[in-house]
Amino acid sequence: MKRGKFIVIEGIDQSGKKTQSLLLKNRLKKKGYKVGYISFPKYNTTIGKLIRKCLRDDKISVEISHILLSANRWEAEKEIRQLLEEMDFLVCNRYRDSNIAYGLANGLNKRWLENLDLGLPKQDLTILIDIPITESVIRKTENRDRYERNKKFLNNVKSKYNKLASKDRWFKIKGDRSKDEVSSEIWKIVEKKYRIKKG
Repeated sequence: MKRGKFIVIEGIDQSGKKTQSLLLKNRLKKKGYKVGYISFPKYNTTIGKLIRKCLRDDKISVEISHILLSANRWEAEKEIRQLLEEMDFLVCNRYRDSNIAYGLANGLNKRWLENLDLGLPKQDLTILIDIPITESVIRKTENRDRYERNKKFLNNVKSKYNKLASKDRWFKIKGDRSKDEVSSEIWKIVEKKYRIKKG
């Protein structure tokens, strides 16, 4: 069965994932494609509300946090499969690999983290938006969660993301530029990979 192409945008906090995911979705739509969009974590679900609490409460174990983050994706499994069946493209702001990058930075076992999401649909393309930690801090100065507040931890996450990108051959782009420059580079990647006609 033909299914839509599943594109995931990854990166540390405040790297511009949501902005770029939506820009890509809109650009594909303008080309006449049917495009779905999904973003994780989905805070409006039962599990999503627990995740929000985890991000504010240091007393909750990291294992529980990562189990909940995975469960949040499982909550959306049917939605993901339906979108892939109905759409030409599905653009996703964060997916399984965010759990791995943050989990590894939290000292958790990679295989254990991977097994949490075993069986979920796999993405076809991953694009990592890489920004300096200083840029993440500048972009959000208030109401930062427990991960966002910890610069050392974020730096570790950035390192894990870069290792994953290298090992799994993701596309990596510099995110500390104007949103139009970043969007243009993402578009070139998608345009070339999926042979989208210019004009």
